[in-house]
Amino acid sequence: MISVIIPLYNKEKYVAETINSVLAQSYTNFEVVIVNDGSTDGSLAVASTFSDPRIKVITIDNAGVSVARNTGIKSAKHDWVAFLDADDWWDPSFLEEMIKAIEGYPEHKLFASGRSRVFQGIIERYRNKYLPGDGETKVINYYKVISRFLPMVHSSNVVIKRSHIDNVGLFRPGQRQHEDHDLWLRLAVNEPVVFVNKELSYYRKTDENTASQGVYPVSDFSIYLRTLLEVKQKISEEEKIYYKQYYTRFTSLVYLKYKRHYSKAERQQISMLLEELLGPYRWALLKFIGFFPLYSLYNLIKKGDH
Repeated sequence: MISVIIPLYNKEKYVAETINSVLAQSYTNFEVVIVNDGSTDGSLAVASTFSDPRIKVITIDNAGVSVARNTGIKSAKHDWVAFLDADDWWDPSFLEEMIKAIEGYPEHKLFASGRSRVFQGIIERYRNKYLPGDGETKVINYYKVISRFLPMVHSSNVVIKRSHIDNVGLFRPGQRQHEDHDLWLRLAVNEPVVFVNKELSYYRKTDENTASQGVYPVSDFSIYLRTLLEVKQKISEEEKIYYKQYYTRFTSLVYLKYKRHYSKAERQQISMLLEELLGPYRWALLKFIGFFPLYSLYNLIKKGDH
């Protein structure tokens, strides 16, 4: 019924816990597709110790998480796809709760559960005022939710109908930051999210993966801006009100935070896209405030993220 896709790159310390959390699921009709993205540590050796016949390990040359996940999707044999990063884990009832939601909302294609961030031993539950009540399952609009804080869909708490991914398009190859957000934006066009607000998915935040983000590359920023523009043309007028709040805040934060790291040619590359997305007035205003001290401006806008 469900294909669980685990992209794996240098997660030797965590991947056994991740795999075990899938094997411990109360719902057992699944396959696990582990895509080893050219790991250079002992990740592949750890993954290979599992002998469960539901597990399939594929090794590819290192090409990034988007290609790894796409490889898993193309190899999946079931009608539904779930993603789980190789350092995250699920509550034993995650898949069972997702199946209940799928059966309860058979006309829908995009499902997600409550999730929690785990950092330095502290577990922080994801919250948003637009979510259903604790323990409830409801249909919610993705763009409305992202108008306030982070998306409710994450790469370890989502289950998607395979045909929906095929129709919308896969992860964008070469995109290494916000590649998951890019896909969620496209999947949510004319497709609300059925959200099960129970603490079922756990996302491990480490100093290592925080540091790995570095500067947001212009190539990734440009891809994401084009997706923002593409989605803007397809959603309803009501959704655009919420969507505008999201992309105005996000692009302003990115521009203010990283513009000094970009060359003149790179800034010109994104300027046309930003002007088209934000409009001439807002883009001119953003350029103007960009001349002022970064810290105060960046943190002023960042407050709107909470």
